[in-house]
Amino acid sequence: MGEAKAKLKELRARMLVELERWMVPTSPDEERLNDVIRALTFYKIQRVPGERLAYMRMEPQQCHLNASAYVRLDPTGESQHVSGWWKRGGIFFFHSVILTHTKLFCVTPHYDPSPLEFAPDLDIKWSEANGVMNARREGMKVPFLVRDFPAKVIAEATAARDALLSGTDPRLIRLPL
Repeated sequence: MGEAKAKLKELRARMLVELERWMVPTSPDEERLNDVIRALTFYKIQRVPGERLAYMRMEPQQCHLNASAYVRLDPTGESQHVSGWWKRGGIFFFHSVILTHTKLFCVTPHYDPSPLEFAPDLDIKWSEANGVMNARREGMKVPFLVRDFPAKVIAEATAARDALLSGTDPRLIRLPL
């Protein structure tokens, strides 16, 4: 019983951290980037099956590292790392996938194996500084997320956070995705 309670406490803490990221005030930069992302072409792309991702030792929530590793280890040398935006509900998440031949694939494990909506953003450029890879778009650091309709996402995230803080079981809270 203690282990289940500890897992719920950990889930609650992780959800609160994530919701706080969704609740930051909007900015002119986010509004401009939002317009750019909405104009991109989104594709439904498949995920590589979980057992193959496990064999390749791909890690959840490490899409940029996973894509980079896949390209580096591809014996054919034909794969490319492609960065862009994964649309989940009202949020565009900065995401990386691979392009092999003419198909995009997601190489990051996720609990939901269904296809994802992804828009390549060819203006995102990667560079290395002091051993760390950095993504920039038009000279600016690429944000982790951009909200499609910020006011709606902020309101939904605030309601979810308030429910968590009032003691609601985290498994019963619907996130704005």
